[in-house]
Amino acid sequence: MRRLALLALIWGWSFLFIKVAVAGMTPTAVAGARITLGALVMGAILRARGDRLPRQPLMWRHFVVMGLVHSAVPFTLLAWGEERITSALTAVLNASTALFAAALAALLLHERLRRSQLAGLALGFVGVAVAAGLGAADLSGSSLGGAAAAVAASACYGLGFTYARRHLSDVAPLTAAAGQLLAATVLIAPFAIMTTLRHGIDLAPHRLVAVAILGVVGTGLAYVLNYQSIAAVGPTRASVVTQLVPVVAVTVGVVFLREPFHLRLLAGGLLTLFGIALLHERIRRFRSVPVAS
Repeated sequence: MRRLALLALIWGWSFLFIKVAVAGMTPTAVAGARITLGALVMGAILRARGDRLPRQPLMWRHFVVMGLVHSAVPFTLLAWGEERITSALTAVLNASTALFAAALAALLLHERLRRSQLAGLALGFVGVAVAAGLGAADLSGSSLGGAAAAVAASACYGLGFTYARRHLSDVAPLTAAAGQLLAATVLIAPFAIMTTLRHGIDLAPHRLVAVAILGVVGTGLAYVLNYQSIAAVGPTRASVVTQLVPVVAVTVGVVFLREPFHLRLLAGGLLTLFGIALLHERIRRFRSVPVAS
């Protein structure tokens, strides 16, 4: 449980570090820096363990797909979105990853969802819409684009989870993560360099620190903690972290970045988390536990 709490803290704070970094770097540069640093951490861990990356061309094609849909594209979308919306809202919208993962697994892997799970899926997406402020009078085109980017990043993560379950289930998790990050580094490097040359970069000391923590801790070490959690308690219990991250991120954003807090953010977040609980059938399992009298 302590590992899950630590992981929630790391990923919750990561939204703040993205916000700080993207103020002086392009979104692709932020994504490229964190991916590269994460790849270096994963590579060092594999080397220390005496493991090697596979050489089969087919396996690297899978790593390229995962590097694209699970790292390069969503990391860029999150950074681009945080140029337009708060880190707190980004984190709440990013919680919809669990919803997209379930929906895409049902669609692409033909996994059947019960009625209660379908209700949870629908409720979760309603929560996303409420948190994003759809229908609110103060919603501008810029913030709508930022919210759409955060949701699109979640859809990419969901697609990545589905793809990995189909094609990388037999690969050691740390090896898959290292291959994914290495492929993503190669994919995003030209875009990060090109956009930086075009728009410039402002590497103030606090931004360098933010990028370093985001890459080494928020990407590299967090991957290791996540896989350790899955191995220790199973994927279902480990996925609880996705419901804890928004709580941390919203608190950090409001307290340290002085971001505005809207009731719709709370209402949408609660609806989304309740939908995820229904989707994972945690509520039904909770009800089935005898209550001591």
